[in-house]
This record gives sequence, structure tokens and C-alpha cells, in this order.
Amino acid sequence: MNIFKSKKSALTSIIIVALLAFGAGYWFSGPADHSAGKNIVDEHAEHGLDADVTDAGEVVWTCSMHPQIQLPKPGKCPLCFMDLIPLEKGGKSGDEAISLRQISLTSQSRKLAGIATSIVEKRNVSVETRMVGKVDYDETRIGTITAWTGGRIDKLYIDYTGSSVRKGQAMASIYSPELLTAQAELIQAVKAKESLRGSSMKVVKDTAMRTEKASREKLRLLGLSKTQIANIIKKGKAAQHMTLYSPMSGIVIKKDVVEGVYVKTGTPIYTIADLSRVWVILEAYESDLPWIKMGMLVNFTTEAYPGKSFEGKVVYIDPVVNEKTRTIRIRLEVPNRGLKLKPGMFVRGVSQVDKNAENQLVIPASAPLITGKRAVVYIAVPGKEGVYEGREIVLGPKAGDFYVVKYGLSAGEQVVTKGNFKIDSALQIIAKPSMMNPESGVKTVVNDHGETPAAHTLPPMFVSKLVYLKQDFNKLMETAESGNVEESRTFYSKLFENIKEINSSGLKGDSSLVWKELSMLLVNDSVLGSGVQDGLRLKSITAETAKHFMRLDMAFDISALAKQAGTTVETPDVFKTQLGKVYSSYSAFTEALAADNLQGAQKQAALMAEELKKIDHASLSGDAHKVWMNALKNINDGIDAIRGAKDIVGVRAGLEPLSYGMTDAIEKLGINSKQPVYEIFCPMAFDFKGAKWLQSDEKVRNPYFGEAMLQCGEVERQLKGKE
Repeated sequence: MNIFKSKKSALTSIIIVALLAFGAGYWFSGPADHSAGKNIVDEHAEHGLDADVTDAGEVVWTCSMHPQIQLPKPGKCPLCFMDLIPLEKGGKSGDEAISLRQISLTSQSRKLAGIATSIVEKRNVSVETRMVGKVDYDETRIGTITAWTGGRIDKLYIDYTGSSVRKGQAMASIYSPELLTAQAELIQAVKAKESLRGSSMKVVKDTAMRTEKASREKLRLLGLSKTQIANIIKKGKAAQHMTLYSPMSGIVIKKDVVEGVYVKTGTPIYTIADLSRVWVILEAYESDLPWIKMGMLVNFTTEAYPGKSFEGKVVYIDPVVNEKTRTIRIRLEVPNRGLKLKPGMFVRGVSQVDKNAENQLVIPASAPLITGKRAVVYIAVPGKEGVYEGREIVLGPKAGDFYVVKYGLSAGEQVVTKGNFKIDSALQIIAKPSMMNPESGVKTVVNDHGETPAAHTLPPMFVSKLVYLKQDFNKLMETAESGNVEESRTFYSKLFENIKEINSSGLKGDSSLVWKELSMLLVNDSVLGSGVQDGLRLKSITAETAKHFMRLDMAFDISALAKQAGTTVETPDVFKTQLGKVYSSYSAFTEALAADNLQGAQKQAALMAEELKKIDHASLSGDAHKVWMNALKNINDGIDAIRGAKDIVGVRAGLEPLSYGMTDAIEKLGINSKQPVYEIFCPMAFDFKGAKWLQSDEKVRNPYFGEAMLQCGEVERQLKGKE
């Protein structure tokens, strides 16, 4: 018993010692371990990252200037030695992505990247454009006195340049043997005509008259005025010298000869400039060109008259850019009262544009990332802190520290003005569309089984809109290829409207994101194309449009969808035109029912029956004839029911087979009509059995219920596009 107690006491002592040792070890080591753990968490927090994210390895460290650098830990860029910034792969917004260009950054990541935003707002874009240049002669007011015949300058009446002269003032006297001969010929011709005045020989008299007339014309061409020619005839003696007179008032700016020299025909003698109006040639930078318009007024000053301002009108804008200075010559036409402006004077011009202009949507000049014709901005997504969405927009001209936005942004949105390039680099790293890599991230849309989309995997209305969008695109390409700029602008405007009309709310997941991305690019192309002014620019924009539409076609396999949605049989145009007239009556019939107008509906049904009789059935053969006969049976069933109906309820019952027949005919055989055709479905018709009808627009007007439930229905698909 004592031995047992002794062993038990020893074991108890060992356990106590062990516990004390463990406690001491924990006491001394615990704080250190705890501190180390805290330091790790603090380090993660310092860089704006959650500890669980870092432990999971979901963060890479990259350089904003060299996005190809991707390291697992913070530090310096090995290329430029800038601090690396953290980036969560794929972004972490916590919600479903709204754009392929979406990314999420932590608060510390935003701080390191220096992210700053500004509100998109409307402002008065009055712009002052400053230019420099010089005063020059008005080339339309420069005259040159030349020798109209060869001879010797015997007298110059104006001895020096700078002299003021009046129009008609004598300038020089010239001796010319040729002129003497011409005068003698005129004198002889006049004498011969006088001597033949009483002659009865008409032919001789006519010859003398023609000789005199030719002699007068010769002297006129040698520079003599009518008065001088008359004096020669009056005196009957050839003048030894011919006097040259000034053709205009002005200042002699050049004297080319001296007395005694012999000159040839056409030799310049004096150059005279009228300085009552001058030109001012200014040099404008390319970026200022959008704010300079023909006819606008520009103020300018000169060093010679401090504090005095002059004004001129823009009459010419040089179509060529000076490749050395990257400037464009702007010509002003300026009245020169008192001849204060001297050619050669340096001037400073200021054009004030749109002082009272309506406010326009603008963004700071630092917001867009511009490369070539593209401009990308990053928008802070409302309600999602740290989430940014990239967007391509269409910019207008630069207005000082701002850019005018033509399309792509709305007032009130927050646009990134600092750190936008770093966001773009981050998107590039995770293979999303960016300014540097716009084609990243867009792939062919597939269904849950990895198959490309067919007509039954996408909303029918969306599919039909894509099919007609492709048709519009093909027409645009044909028109642009022909070089017709004006018609191409019209097709671009139509493309813009058709894209904006497409309702993509039924798309989900990748298909929604891809459509948003590619439709954005095509809409911007349409904005640019609708304002194109020349064939060269049209060619450039068309090439971009073709590239973007090809990506859309590949993503949704539109070509395959078009084959599925196309007419199944070939039909003559004459039949399509006749069917179009039937549809016109059908459309008026449904409108009358929607308005609860029984009388109007019966009248239109009768007209529809008359148009059906005019259809040339013989123009159809084979499958086309078979399809039409099946459709015609439903159409006739509907018309018969309408004829036998006693009230509007019975008429509406006939609408159902009529609509199904018209749908089959239009879808499979085609129709010639300027208006589009939409198929609309009402799920509540005929005790929730449902029924459809056709309309030429997407605003639902239910013919089965009329005013009772006028807007009950949903547009299912588009059977025909707008011409």
C-alpha cells in the first residue's frame, strides 16, 4: 500500500511539473506567436487585401506600367522599379458582373493606384482659341501694270515704291514701233471707209468697215483705251508714245523697270496693292480646328497698337496640315481703316466660340484613354464600392481642359480621371477587354452543353432582331463599297436605331455581357458613320464596323440563325407584293378590333377578302404553292368566321385562324412591305389558351380584348424588317 501511494504521488508530481512547463512555455511563446500573426494580418491590411484572400492565393502583384509583370508578393517592378499594386484575379464585386470590362479593387488598391473620379456634367463649352500669325496682302486686291506690247520705256511718272496712286492715273509712257504700225493701219482704215461712203459697191464698203473694226480691236488688245483710240482717229495722226494708266487705286509696292529700258510684251512694270482691306494669316493647332468655322469672327492684336483690338472674318481654312509645325493656316479678311495694318505685322488672334451656347456634356481631358479613333473611359459602378466598368465612347472636340462627349455617357455618372491607365492595365492582365487589348474576353456564346446558340436557345425576339440587323449591315457594306457617302450616312443612322431597339433583357450570363460589349462598339461606329463627310473617312469607319460585326456574328452565330429564320421557299416578287396588300388590310382590321370598332373591323375584313382574290396563285409552284394553300385555308377559315359573326366576340374568334395563316405565309413565303412585321402573343385569350396576332410596331394593342386589356401581350419575334 505504501509503495502504491509512493508511485501515485510521484506520477502526480510529474504531471504537475509537465503542466507548469507547458504553461510557462505557452506564456512566453504565446504573445510572440500572437504578435507575428497580427503582423501578417496588418501587412495584408496595409496593402488593402483580406487575409483569407491572400492565404487562398487569389492576389497577384503587378506594375501599372508593365502589366506583364505578375508576382505573388509585393515589392518593386523589376523593369521600372515602381511599387507593385495588388490585383484580385477576376475582380471581386460580390455581385453578378454587368460588363466584360468590369473590375473590382479593394480600398487600399484604389489608394495605391491613385484612383480619383469626377462627375460627368453639362457645361458651357465656350472656348478661347489662341493663334499667332501676320498681316498679308489681299491677293484679290493686287494689280500689276504690264507692257501689252514690246517697246522702250521713255518716261516713268511714279519714281519709287510706296507712292499712292489713283485709278486712271498715268504711270508710264512707252514707245513701240508695233503700236505705231497699228495706229497707222487704223487711220488708213478709217480714211478708206470715209472715201467709200457714197459708193454703191456694198461688198467693198463692208470690207472697209471690217478692216476698221479689226484695227480698233488690235489697238485695244495692245492696251489702248477707247478714249485713246478715239483721239487717234480724231487727230488722224499716230501718237509716238503710249501712256499706261493705273487700273486701280492703292500703293505701289514694286517697281520692276527704269526709264530707257526695252521691254517685251507682258513685262511687269509696276505692282499696286489696295490696302483698304488686308488678309491676316493665322496658324492654328490641329486640336483647335473643331472650334474654327467659316464665317466666324476672330479678334486679334498687334504690337504696334497696344490695347487696340481688330476683328476679321474667317474666309479660308487650309485643307492641308503643315507637317513640320502640325498647324493649319487660317485666313481672315479684315477691313483696314486708316491703313493701320501693314503687311508683315505680327498678330495674336483669339477666337471666342459659342459664348451663349447651350450646355454640352463634358468630361475632364484626363478621363478618356485615347488611341487612334477609340476613346475608353472607366465608370464607377453606382452602389458598388470599388467596382469600375470600362466603356468605349464617342468624343467630340476638346474644349480647354474638357472633352465634349458625343455619345456613350450620361450626366451624373462618375468617370475615373486619375488611375484610369492602371485600371486598364489591370483588365489587360486578367484578359478582359481594355484600351490596349479591346478584343480580349469576347468568345463565342455557348449553351449549358457547350454548344453554340441555336434559335431555340436565345429569346426568339432577340434572334429575329439579330437576323434583320445582319441584313441592314449587309446593305450598309454594299453602299459603303460603292463610295456613296450620303447614302452610307443614312444606313448608319438606321443601324444605330435598330441596335438601340433590340431588347436584350432576356439574355443571361455570358450572352448578355457579350451583347453589351459588341453592341456598344457597333453603336459607336454608327454614331461616327452617321456623321462621316468623305470617302476616305467612310472607308476607315466601315472597316471598323465590319470587324466589330464579324465578332458579333461569330459570338452568336448569326449566319446560322439567319438560315433558320429565313423564308423556306422561293417566291415571285409579284406574289409578295400582292400578299403585302392583304397584310395592309389585315393590319387595319386588327387596329379596328383593338379600338372595339366592330363596323370598321368588318369593313377591313371585306377589303382583305377582295385583296385575296387578286393574288395570282398560278405564280406559285411546288413547295411554295403547297405552303400557300395550307396558309390560305386558315386565312379563309378566319374570314368565313368573321363574315358569319353577329358580334365582336365572334369576329375576334375568326382572328385566331386568320393570324396563324398570315403568320405562316409571311414567314415562309415573304412579303413586300415598307413596314416591319412583329408577332405578338396574348396568353389570356380564349380562357388562357393564348393566341397571337401581327402588328407593324412593338407597341402592344390587343385585338382580342380591345380597351378592356389593350396592352395585354408580349412581342414574340420579328417576321420582317423595316425597308
